[in-house]
Amino acid sequence: MLRLIPRAPRRITAKQVRQALIELGFTATSRTIERDLQNLSSRFQLVVDESDKPFGWSWSKDANFAFTPRLSTAQSVALLLSQAHLRSLLPATAMNELMPVFDMARGDVAATGWSEWHRRTAILPTGMALKAPEVAMAVQVDVHRALLLQRRLTGWYRSKGTDEPKEMVMHPLGLIVRGPAQYLVCTLRHYPDVRHLALHRLSRTQVLDEPANAPEGFEFQQYASTVATAYQGRGQIALVVRFHAAAAEHLRDTPLSADQVIQPLGDDQIRLHATVEDDQSLRWWLMGFGRHVQVEAPAHLREEIAADLRAAVAGYGCPLGGQMAESVAT
Repeated sequence: MLRLIPRAPRRITAKQVRQALIELGFTATSRTIERDLQNLSSRFQLVVDESDKPFGWSWSKDANFAFTPRLSTAQSVALLLSQAHLRSLLPATAMNELMPVFDMARGDVAATGWSEWHRRTAILPTGMALKAPEVAMAVQVDVHRALLLQRRLTGWYRSKGTDEPKEMVMHPLGLIVRGPAQYLVCTLRHYPDVRHLALHRLSRTQVLDEPANAPEGFEFQQYASTVATAYQGRGQIALVVRFHAAAAEHLRDTPLSADQVIQPLGDDQIRLHATVEDDQSLRWWLMGFGRHVQVEAPAHLREEIAADLRAAVAGYGCPLGGQMAESVAT
């Protein structure tokens, strides 16, 4: 019975407790359940809400959960890591409900060598570390609730590069975290196109009673692992690039693709072949190596990056000359 009772402000009635016990194989009358709840409240931090019938029972917000089965060390460490690193993906209601479990996990590892493990581990970006944009709590709660209930969502959205938001009706499909920002994967109104809306640009949201509609055959996890990983994707390409060997050393341990091949060229140079997605992220990644990389194929990507480099040199007010001019021109 104690394990069936939720933490305040959630509540459970004696009738609901009785039904849950029956499903677990325990039979008792409603009167017995009510009497036992009254007796237990004198020994544990149980509270009853008598403002409305049927009365609702809860654990008080500061209740001690010491009577529950202890977590293993591995379970406790995993819970504390999830609290530290998955906070943005957990609905606020779930976070509130899990707080006593997090507290229990913290207590269970307090006297062990694992007590500071979640503070001694970190997930770091491979690129420039950007501060996460601020998302209104009310928006985050509504988005999570709409996803959980599979309901439509209304709100005002300010598109990138504009000042005035527009009202939209969204059909939530999932939530993606890309870098420091969160994006709602959804369709709009009656259109089948899948869109990504930045949560920090949403305001005045409201969950509707109408069910959300998903495109026929849409499966979020498959979408997230394929289409959504590409940023302004154009399809797969056979990439061939020449690297200074030291700049590409990490690619031996963390390859670009399953079919990656590295070919030594001499003069501290290597040629890399890999099948990759032709998207904007690839361009940013390649440009980040500067003079240590040269795209050889495909031709359209080589030309785009050469044009960007020429524009960059012009932006610095420097004339093309010597080795740089030769490299960009070729």
